[in-house]
Amino acid sequence: MAYSIEEEQELNQLKDWWKENAKVVILAFVLGIAGVLGWRFWQSHQVNQIVQASEQYDALAYSSQQDKVAQFVQANSKTSYAVFALLDEAKSAVEKQDFASAENALKQALEQSQDEVLTNLAALRLGEVQFQLGQFDMALSSLSQVKAAGFSTRKMLLTADIQLAKGDNNAAKAELEEVVKVGSPLEQQMAQMKLNNLL
Repeated sequence: MAYSIEEEQELNQLKDWWKENAKVVILAFVLGIAGVLGWRFWQSHQVNQIVQASEQYDALAYSSQQDKVAQFVQANSKTSYAVFALLDEAKSAVEKQDFASAENALKQALEQSQDEVLTNLAALRLGEVQFQLGQFDMALSSLSQVKAAGFSTRKMLLTADIQLAKGDNNAAKAELEEVVKVGSPLEQQMAQMKLNNLL
């Protein structure tokens, strides 16, 4: 098949362009494939780590040996699973009336948490434990870390209890009145009962 002069010129231009750019095109293709494969490997590695941490957490949750918690937390530092393990440890300590151990576990949970919800939950529980220990100012400080709206009424109810324990009825009353305005029906009833007791 005979090519016209224009077609031959275009073909020659294409051949020349390929000679000049072939290495760059091949290199870009290889790098693109390597990047995609590397990204998929990294994602698979991350998923495998999460699955492994989940399995270890399940084993820990069903184990009665609390000395494994520290090892688990160290091995899974800064993950939600480490926070879950510490929250479980604190719950177990509270059930045994060991509020000092619960406080330590919750402080660690706060340090480990990278999640806003878990941070708020750990701070709220820490405030409750410190209230039980009679550490009222520390409890209020811990509650200041609770920022999420979903925890606000629980925070206000606990703050009111702490203020009452400190003898500051006016501050307690202000918190309870706010719960009556914005709380759920059950929270409103609790707050109203406490307000009635203040009168």
